[in-house]
Amino acid sequence: MTIYDYIVIGVYLVFMLSLGPIYKSFSKTASDFFRGGGGMLWWVVGSSAFMTTFSAWSFTGGAAKAYETGTYFLILFVCNIVALLFCFFLTAAKFRQMRVVTAVEGIRKRYGPVSEQVYTWLPLVFQTFMGGVMLYTISVFMSGVFGLPMGGIIVVMAVVVIVMTLLGGSWAATAGDFVQMLVVLTITISMALLTLKHEQIGGFGGLMRNVPDYHFEWTALARPWVIVAFAVTLMINQVTMMNSMLTGAARYLFVKDGKDARKAVLISIAGFLLLAPVWMIPAMGSAVIFPDLSGLEQFSQLNNANEAAYVAIAMELLPQGLLGLLVCGIFAASLTSMNSLLNVYSGTFVRNFYIRVINKEASELKQIFVGRVFILIYGLIWMLVALCFKDMKEIKLFDLILKATAMIGLPTAMPLTYGMFFKKTPEWAGWGTMVGGFIMAAIAKFGFTHEWMQGIWGQEAALSKYELADLNLALTTGSIFIVCNIIYFASMLFHKNVKPEYSERVEAFFEELNTPIDRSKDHEPDYESDKRQYSVLGNLCLAYGLLTLLLLAVPNEMRDRLLILACGGFVVLVGVILRAASLKTKRTV
Repeated sequence: MTIYDYIVIGVYLVFMLSLGPIYKSFSKTASDFFRGGGGMLWWVVGSSAFMTTFSAWSFTGGAAKAYETGTYFLILFVCNIVALLFCFFLTAAKFRQMRVVTAVEGIRKRYGPVSEQVYTWLPLVFQTFMGGVMLYTISVFMSGVFGLPMGGIIVVMAVVVIVMTLLGGSWAATAGDFVQMLVVLTITISMALLTLKHEQIGGFGGLMRNVPDYHFEWTALARPWVIVAFAVTLMINQVTMMNSMLTGAARYLFVKDGKDARKAVLISIAGFLLLAPVWMIPAMGSAVIFPDLSGLEQFSQLNNANEAAYVAIAMELLPQGLLGLLVCGIFAASLTSMNSLLNVYSGTFVRNFYIRVINKEASELKQIFVGRVFILIYGLIWMLVALCFKDMKEIKLFDLILKATAMIGLPTAMPLTYGMFFKKTPEWAGWGTMVGGFIMAAIAKFGFTHEWMQGIWGQEAALSKYELADLNLALTTGSIFIVCNIIYFASMLFHKNVKPEYSERVEAFFEELNTPIDRSKDHEPDYESDKRQYSVLGNLCLAYGLLTLLLLAVPNEMRDRLLILACGGFVVLVGVILRAASLKTKRTV
């Protein structure tokens, strides 16, 4: 890291903090603050949805998995694409047509007020863990780059996330993601090109020849039946998570109607198809250039040195200034996920608890104020959880994220996915299925140990560490899936005893799901301005692109300066296009 890289990072942090004040004036109502008034441009929402999936974990735990196993990692991306196709054809439009401000309001319509409170508080508690994990993952990366204590990095990142989301709400958390996607896109492509040009790599053909054989021969890592079990259960997990009324709907409540929701899904599909393979190249190339990252002194403080695979090759390849830009790209990937979650759960707290239980007459401004207070407190709790993680040893982020998703996300999501398609269930089917899944998750946590799995297979054919990790995930996911299915579909036996008002509410809910949005008839908020969105986003792109082009003044070789020119020029070009679009767009307020 040079002084130029530190300057780039400093300017980026100031830029991100400015998004809060810039978008503060966009929030006139609670709907504006928590979901952009349901009037955001579809490609902005799609960019945000993709970025929340392509998080900082991709450059740390995900990079470690690609470093260790190569193309085996593509299983996850394939599962994500299949899940998004389900969303495109079956659920995206329905999510928007629930006609709610928060996803949990949709749960109330489907399962009633008890489920509303259960789904307000239990996920809120469990997401404190996920928020801490996200802060921890970014601190892993940054400690590898700076050599600074993780604790200080966690505190700085938490402050940036809290201030940005607290001021700007959903507009800063979602609309700002578009600019950050451009940062990640440009630096990822740059890293891939530089990796392929490295003398030890020798192009794409050289990469395929020089990486370890098991990067392409999956059976060298795991037995075929383990691979199949891992892929099937991962597919179940991703499809369920991305199509539930909680995690899935939260992405698409921001757009104008069901058609825009489906178009937003296409952005995420395109992102995984185009960016994922490009992103893998540096991680796999790192395995060639640095076959033993644990032997490098600068990464000795990390719990798992392989999580620095991207850091190592970036420090090897990137010129002055662009290494700082990569760090900004990692910041961007991390900030989008944390901003979105903070915004979603602040909206859930206010709309599904505060105005239901504490102050039913709260004004729009009061709701926004309470939401900001919640963001401050909840963000600080995340920071404390992350500080606890930094002292834990032997944590592998890839396995940690997937296990947490299976044990927490799957029981939460399954009844909310099924609830979009099956009517004849009692009110308790939602929370009852979730609780049953949590009990099974606890059993799996303490029962499906590596020793137990190895004992079943037999010591004469020992399972590798990769097989044990994948088999553990498969057994955990599979058992939760089976238990949740049994409980949910068994609950249908009790449907005949439900109250008439419940049946009427469910019928009304399904009628809304299948009725396209009409903004005038549905009394959607009038506050929207495509012109203003184009204009502000265009200005942000121009500002960031021009700041990047200032790196041309840094003393680098001509090749490096051309790379900087391409990165900054691309962002400026996008800004020019958006500004031109704003001039042609009619203003609607």
